[in-house]
Amino acid sequence: MHKQVIPHMDLGHIAASGQCFRMNALPSGAYQVIAGDRQVTITPEGRDTFLFDCGKDIFDSLWHPYFDIGTDYASLASLVPKEDHFLQASLAYARGLRILRQDPWETLISFILSQRKSIPAIKGCVENLCAGFGASLPEGAFAFPTPQALALADERALQACGLGYRTRYVQGTARMVAEGQVDLEALRLLSDGELQEQLCRFPGVGVKVAQCVMLFAYARFNAFPRDVWILRVEQNEYHGRFPEENYPGTAGILQQYMFYFGKSKEYILWKEQHGQAGI
Repeated sequence: MHKQVIPHMDLGHIAASGQCFRMNALPSGAYQVIAGDRQVTITPEGRDTFLFDCGKDIFDSLWHPYFDIGTDYASLASLVPKEDHFLQASLAYARGLRILRQDPWETLISFILSQRKSIPAIKGCVENLCAGFGASLPEGAFAFPTPQALALADERALQACGLGYRTRYVQGTARMVAEGQVDLEALRLLSDGELQEQLCRFPGVGVKVAQCVMLFAYARFNAFPRDVWILRVEQNEYHGRFPEENYPGTAGILQQYMFYFGKSKEYILWKEQHGQAGI
C-alpha cells in the first residue's frame, strides 16, 4: 500500500470526463483503474490524500506519470481572464480533473470505438473487447488486448463485442501496429503536426480522434479536439471559435474542462443565470 498526497485530483471527475474508459467507482467509494495489463485500486482518504494498493516503486514508475502528478493544475485559473465567465465556471465545476497520460495503443483503439457512441456505450464496448481478447488479470479483470490479438481476431467475434462498422477500423489499425508499419512509441519524437498526420494514417482516424490520442496519450497539450459538445460551447460562448492560441501549452487541458462542464446539467443552470457570455 502507498499513501500519496495529490493536490487538485478528483477521481470522480477524471472517471466521468470521457478521456478514459477503464476507471470505475466501486461501492466502497474507491476506484478501480486498469491501464493496459496493470490495475490498481485507489481509495480517497480525506482532502488530497489517496491510498494506492501498490508499492511505492510501482506508484512512482506507473501511476505517478499516469495521473500527470507533476503538472500544477491549480495554476490554470491564473491563466484565464476574469471576463471569461464560462471558462472560469468550467474550472470551478471540474476542479480536480487531470489529463491522464495513457498508453497510445489503448487510447487509439478506444477513441476509434468512441465515434458516435455515448460514454457508457464506449465503456461497454471496451470491456467486451478486453474480456474477449485480453489476458486474464486478478479479481476477474482483463488486460487491454494486444495489437497481435486483435489483428488475428475473428471478424464475427469482434462484431459481437459491439464494434459495428468500427470492426474493420480496429482490425486494420491492429494489423498496421502488429506488422510494424507504425511504431506508436517512436511517434513521440514527432512534432504536433507530424504526429497528427501519422495518426490519421490509421483507418477510421480523422482529425478529432487523432487529437484525442495526441492529448490523452502523448500529452500534447496544444491539441484541441472538437466534438459536438465543444462546437456547441464555441458557438454559445465564443462567437463560434475558442481562442486556443491564447493558451499555448494548456489549450488542450482547458478543452477538457470545457467539454466536461459543457455537457453537464450544471451548465444548463449556469446558462439560465448568466445568459450568453460572449467573449
